[in-house]
Amino acid sequence: MSSPHDPHSTGNTNASHEELVALAHALQAHIDLCSEILQVVKNEHQQLKANQVDDLTQLQGARQGMLEKLSAAQSEISSHKDAWDALSQSQKQSMPEIGKRLSLCTDLIMKIVSLDRENEQLMLRNKIVPPGHLPPAERQNPNLVAKIYKNKP
Repeated sequence: MSSPHDPHSTGNTNASHEELVALAHALQAHIDLCSEILQVVKNEHQQLKANQVDDLTQLQGARQGMLEKLSAAQSEISSHKDAWDALSQSQKQSMPEIGKRLSLCTDLIMKIVSLDRENEQLMLRNKIVPPGHLPPAERQNPNLVAKIYKNKP
């Protein structure tokens, strides 16, 4: 009779193996997407450092659809995460490719966040601010509200 951790056993082990293979594929897709995002952020950084940006919408056009892709990739990884969490530490160590992919995902995310933060600072220095981050006109001109009420009959 085979034990639950025997690679030749059937049943849940096969399902777990299939889940882990799916997790590995999902992680690779996430790595590819993070690499794509990092390249976009690097391009933004180069343009901002060279002060070649006049229009922020042009600069951030490459980001279109990235959030949806990232959410889908995260959902895919989450759907297979339970199979990974159910493994013992020794079983996880026997699958180094998943650990390497997790580590690579983390590294890429940290690079993206760090470089994007630098880009935000460069945008502020160059006085390039996304329209959604501008304060409303009333806050820019506090007397505007008083003038409006003063002119009312």
